[in-house]
Amino acid sequence: MNKVLRITALFVFFFTLLFSEKNRVFAAKKRIRQAASAVKSVGYSSVKISRPTHSIVISFINLSNVKKASYTLSYNASGIDQGVVGSLVPSGSSESRDLYFGTCSKGVCTPHTNISRAALVITTSLKSGGSTSKRYTIRF
Repeated sequence: MNKVLRITALFVFFFTLLFSEKNRVFAAKKRIRQAASAVKSVGYSSVKISRPTHSIVISFINLSNVKKASYTLSYNASGIDQGVVGSLVPSGSSESRDLYFGTCSKGVCTPHTNISRAALVITTSLKSGGSTSKRYTIRF
């Protein structure tokens, strides 16, 4: 009985809300069309998967206006969260980083298996004071 009473009360409440006020219609604001200004978008990175080396290669480009770039790679390997964090201060107009999906110790590298939920975030700090951030979803 208590459940039926609750359902009836909810029905009455929503019915009252629906029909208690008249439907209001407002006029849309007049749209003023202007010529679109040309904004040039500049990219500072690109990413490629290298399956033979079990890694991703980040290419940093257009670095003449970049003060610092940082990157965070996070992924899950066989149920364990893994990741790589790094940064660079540009010394030229382009640089690259090779991020390995695995671990290395004393010159011996072991690749991680069953990789899922891989994501890379690259943040660039510009000399002008601004910053950009780009997120990549990686399907391995």
